[in-house]
Amino acid sequence: MQAHKLKVNIPKDHQLEIRLPDDFPSGPAEVIVLAARSESEESRRLMMEAVSELRDLQRTPEEDLILDEFEEFRRANPFSLSSLAREE
Repeated sequence: MQAHKLKVNIPKDHQLEIRLPDDFPSGPAEVIVLAARSESEESRRLMMEAVSELRDLQRTPEEDLILDEFEEFRRANPFSLSSLAREE
């Protein structure tokens, strides 16, 4: 199998003309077009990987105790962080 890779810009009419090197074999072939990832897609992918890793973490008994105690504190001492918002 032989491959040829080249970078292109997709025009507004979404049509490409591809010229392969003369030594490229003739006959059946498969064409695959990969769009470049945008920065936001890459950021989203990295964030989802991080979330996945966090979900897989196992908390220690000490961490569970702290979270339970914090929940009890929150119920006994309700508060709202909205009062900390800046007024502009």
